[in-house]
Amino acid sequence: MKKSKGVSILGTGRIGGNYIDIVKNTPGAHLVSIAEPNQDIVQELKKENPDIEFVNDYREAIRNSEIEMVIGTLPHWLHMEAGIAAVREGKHVYMEKPLAVNYKQGKSMLEAAKRNNVKLMTAHTQRYFSVVRFIKELVNSNRLGSILMAHDIWHKPYHPYNRPNWMLDRSKGGGMGQMDGSHQIDRLLWILGNKISSVSAQIGQYTYPKETNPKISCDDTGMYFFRWENGVVATVTRMAWSKGATEYGADFFFTGGMAKFRIAYGEGPAQETAVYLAEKEAGTWEKQVVEINNPMLDEFRDFVKSLESDDEDTPVPQEHGLTVLKILEATEKSSELGQEIILK
Repeated sequence: MKKSKGVSILGTGRIGGNYIDIVKNTPGAHLVSIAEPNQDIVQELKKENPDIEFVNDYREAIRNSEIEMVIGTLPHWLHMEAGIAAVREGKHVYMEKPLAVNYKQGKSMLEAAKRNNVKLMTAHTQRYFSVVRFIKELVNSNRLGSILMAHDIWHKPYHPYNRPNWMLDRSKGGGMGQMDGSHQIDRLLWILGNKISSVSAQIGQYTYPKETNPKISCDDTGMYFFRWENGVVATVTRMAWSKGATEYGADFFFTGGMAKFRIAYGEGPAQETAVYLAEKEAGTWEKQVVEINNPMLDEFRDFVKSLESDDEDTPVPQEHGLTVLKILEATEKSSELGQEIILK
């Protein structure tokens, strides 16, 4: 019988607390500790989890020999520092996206993991949504013919002054490009392939302009245009709005039909997680039967299984988190220069 792997959650943040139940419901893993300096959060979690050790500093957590892997849900600007510290202690790392604030930092993290013979995976969870998996399988099956183009959408309400300060500072990993754009890039790469040949983009701080919001130094809106080497193209629109309507999903256009998925975001009346196909001459959408899953649980379970099996790579390839950062930086460069960026 294989030994259960000890886990520490570094930070509870916006979603870190969710990982408590995820680890507890993952065969082959058990939760040893949580590193969280915010005592208001800790007091509540302690009541619910009396068997878990709580420490103030992630450095203390990673020194514990009982821990074999860590889940990083820290602010983006701490990903590199904590990730490298953890791999140097011989811990596998499951890092919430994005891998790092920029490509250079992410590359340093993966190099450190390789030197220390441990795995470092970016938890790009979008591919684990059942509706996204449905589209991936649809593309691979050629049921609707060849894929021609796609349009990925994430329009959501934005309340920046309810967010921690670092989320409003691009230099610390703030902004909707890092928050949402990285998700959108990830799922398009997974569905359509990694071989993007060029990137064009327009990005800005439009909803809460810098002139009237001097404390905000990050983007809230963006549009991307991607070309793949095989001729497929895709657009991405993301807008964090103060007045608008929420929409979260993507549309796909094939030689023999169309498909779209939507993921419920918020509690509005139109929010649903579903897939629709248009594959008949009637010109109507038909809702598909798709079982709703827990993507965060499924992804973490796969990560633990891959460690148990000593797989050569992780379920989300370790280099993938770096590829997402490369493309994200290309969108920023394109917007800054006002020109298309050719990827090498």
